[in-house]
Amino acid sequence: MHTALQLAESFFEVRIEGHAATRADLLPDWGPHDRLAVVVRTPYAAVGASHLIQLAITAFYDAVPSRRAAARSRDPQDPRSIYPEIFAIHVGGWRGDLSYLDVWPARKEVLVPDDPRKVLDTVNNLAITRLLVPDLPARELEHEWKEPAAAQERIVSAFLYDASGRTADADAEITGLKSRTEVNVRNLLDMDAVAAKIRDGRVSGRPGQAALAAFDDPDLEDRRWETRVLRRAGEAAGGLAKARADREAIRDADGLASESYRRITVAEALSRLAS
Repeated sequence: MHTALQLAESFFEVRIEGHAATRADLLPDWGPHDRLAVVVRTPYAAVGASHLIQLAITAFYDAVPSRRAAARSRDPQDPRSIYPEIFAIHVGGWRGDLSYLDVWPARKEVLVPDDPRKVLDTVNNLAITRLLVPDLPARELEHEWKEPAAAQERIVSAFLYDASGRTADADAEITGLKSRTEVNVRNLLDMDAVAAKIRDGRVSGRPGQAALAAFDDPDLEDRRWETRVLRRAGEAAGGLAKARADREAIRDADGLASESYRRITVAEALSRLAS
């Protein structure tokens, strides 16, 4: 939950239809139980939505200030110290480790078949309230009885995003104002380097403990962050070069990025769940 201390709303500039706006304008009525999911279809595509994901994380911690205070205390036993409710739905294959965006524990990255009904099942099972979908052509899809209605009743905001970070016909833009807004992106685009640091004992998911200090419980050992990162190292490697180039293309001279999105209705989002 490093993002609780790393990020703040003021680190991002929001514009809607070309005018200065706020997080509340983009993510209205964010409450303690909101949950965001990004549907990912291509390697590291979620990088193109990283600013909206991170802005939502700031909303998660600001909605219940004790969450951030608990993270600051670094007391792992404090029940208020929790990870943000951010999810990734990988369609048709694993598309890159997103743990550096605090999509964690590992259960929050979900693998589903390339079937729009399965994607919608997952969105509903996770009780998602803010949904990001790739900017694909809309298709007339027949979903299971009442599954679209359940999504439309619950989801508050839906957005189109592009893996490049720049969405066609966008009406919203988020610009990073601090170098911290790119730290997680840089790490997730170089998870092999992170894995090497774990092997060398230089990075640990448990503050104050050696990276390779194992749990006695085999199941907990399998679930820990270091184990999962090492297992997924090299994942979606074929798409890394493009993902890195796309990111560099939207960074300014200071290394800060600006991403654009298109706000859409929930019905429009559900029409873009197929490849």
